[in-house]
Amino acid sequence: MSASYFNRELSWLKFNQRVLWEAERESLPLLERVKFLAISASNLDEFFMVRVGGLQALVKTGARMRDLNGLTPVQQMRQIRKEVRAHYDDQYRIWGTMLEPALTGRGIRYRSLDQITGQARAKLKLHFSEEIEELLNPVALDLEDQRFRISGRRICVLLDVGPAGEPEHADRRSVVITVPNGLLRFLRVPDTDGYEFVLLEDLIKEFASEMFPEEGIYATGCFRLTRNGDIPVQEDYAEDLAEAMESVLTARKFSNTVRLEVPARTSKRMLESMLAYTGTKGRDVYRVPSLLDLSSLMAITSLDDFDHLREAAWKPQPCVPLKDHSIFEVLDDQDLLLHHPYDSFEPVVRLVEEAADDPDVIAIKQVLYRTSSNSRIIAALIRAAQKGKNVVVLVELKARFDEARNLERAEELELAGAQVVYGIKGLKCHAKACLIMRREAGRIRRYVHFGTGNYNESTAKLYTDVSYLTARSDHGRDASAFFNGVTGRSQWAGLRKLQPAPTCLKKTLLELIAFECDQAKQGESAKIMAKVNSLQDQEIIDALYDASEAGVKIQLMVRGICCLRPQVPGMSENIVVHSLIDRYLEHARIVSFHHGGEEQVFLSSADWMRRNLDKRVELMVPVEDPDSREALLEILRKQFKDNVQAWFLSADGTYGPAIGGQKSAFRLQAHFAKEAAKRTEEAQRVAADVLEMHLPPDETSQVS
Repeated sequence: MSASYFNRELSWLKFNQRVLWEAERESLPLLERVKFLAISASNLDEFFMVRVGGLQALVKTGARMRDLNGLTPVQQMRQIRKEVRAHYDDQYRIWGTMLEPALTGRGIRYRSLDQITGQARAKLKLHFSEEIEELLNPVALDLEDQRFRISGRRICVLLDVGPAGEPEHADRRSVVITVPNGLLRFLRVPDTDGYEFVLLEDLIKEFASEMFPEEGIYATGCFRLTRNGDIPVQEDYAEDLAEAMESVLTARKFSNTVRLEVPARTSKRMLESMLAYTGTKGRDVYRVPSLLDLSSLMAITSLDDFDHLREAAWKPQPCVPLKDHSIFEVLDDQDLLLHHPYDSFEPVVRLVEEAADDPDVIAIKQVLYRTSSNSRIIAALIRAAQKGKNVVVLVELKARFDEARNLERAEELELAGAQVVYGIKGLKCHAKACLIMRREAGRIRRYVHFGTGNYNESTAKLYTDVSYLTARSDHGRDASAFFNGVTGRSQWAGLRKLQPAPTCLKKTLLELIAFECDQAKQGESAKIMAKVNSLQDQEIIDALYDASEAGVKIQLMVRGICCLRPQVPGMSENIVVHSLIDRYLEHARIVSFHHGGEEQVFLSSADWMRRNLDKRVELMVPVEDPDSREALLEILRKQFKDNVQAWFLSADGTYGPAIGGQKSAFRLQAHFAKEAAKRTEEAQRVAADVLEMHLPPDETSQVS
């Protein structure tokens, strides 16, 4: 086992543990703590679908390749199962001993059906008969004919059904009912105070006999499957990528089981039936002491009438210069650097919407990786295409778990007349870029948006990201060449500013790290600051180790996976790694190099993972506008001051609270929210003063 690196999967599980620890923070409002518990469970679902699913596939093939840490797939799976079981213990300890009792004390209470009698029980039974029963689809299971496949990530009710009054009859059969999507799982108990609820699956088990007249139900149980979601598209054999992705979506529904969750009290007979019908191995069974699917608790966190159990919202701030001007007028005079969600995502949406309706705009080119439902950006692109503008959209069909939505979006865009490019063979296009080409005074002017996050109006309110909007000619020309290279499948030649992956980005990073290394060896100041979501690429890690040994001061904010081992004497003692978990998901990728005092600052779509740097189309963008560059540097510097929500990674792989350099408490996200509000207030005051100065004296009274 290598002492130089941490294992990727175990590092991710430590990240999810930090998410879970937020559910223990008594300083957080109760429903915020419940939210973090639900997020940790949802994260774990995806981990099993993707990472565990992929590892189990390797184990089946007998693969012996080792990870950075020197572990084989079998060894990784052994450690993952051990860590996950401990993770389950923590989740259910927090739920059962902390959060559920606290919710009960505040009027949000789970009730089992045997506690409900009289009129309330009669009303629940009527609700089942009138609103639920017809939506259920009981299916008799047959080991010899398994054409029916049980859905993944859905609560399933298993019934043992047979002739009435004959519990040992040979004609008994197993019947499964998959709880339908679209139905509330937490059903309010009629005529109760607060929010007392029963579970939908309890209702189904209790009243399922209504669906089997003249028969008996001799046992009931619940379970939840997770299936392998790591189904690669076979691009070498696919003439139509869209058709190939539809095949992947189908295959995912029928893939092997990677996890079976069951209540701890499940009988031996019931469990044997579940194992047989799902094809699950015993080692992949996880018994839980109470509520299946803790991720569903997210529904509890948005209940009406419980605002006092949530944190007050931080309002995204508007871009004041855009109040009375078009976005093109503003970008003619200045670059815009936006820090979401403290700064509103609205300017990015407005860029596309104004371009769609502006008669001088002749072309819009954009990459779409993940979008929101009812996306205004998609609507604007469709409108632009319908108006005859040249709209080119690269829709990444291989964006995992967004494939179905992206297929639908691509079809809508094509029907409107847009030119849709379905990604690049062998690569995912993960870059975040939008190029607007506008005819001005007889020439073409280019306006560009580069970002660290997706064009998704919903997640832009939940993730911290950075947007850079500019009309700089070099950036515009490079963006045009970038899109031509993507759509034409050609090499990117002659780029002046942009650093794309997989061709240049890693090479540029290694060169910049090497420059700092040389500076340090010559006794000059040398420093690297970086904020990424994950760090796993071995070449980057080794280069950082070399820089640390040379004396370069390296500060890293790595939210999730970190395979680099910091603070090791003689290897990485000059490397500090922090991680931040707070209200918003930290998602921005920013890096700066001291570069002999001529600070080089970049934003990027890419994490420092091998998949991003070698197997995806990504962009790293230099920010040269002085105000925007200073704003990015300020974001980076402040990352390492948080002593409330930040964690510090030690050489042994453990995380502890980051102390920070200041005496008073400093919560980074709260600071950025407060600063954004102050900037907006000051900009609005200045704008009002300027307006008042330019109005005739008799009109000043009308200014508010």
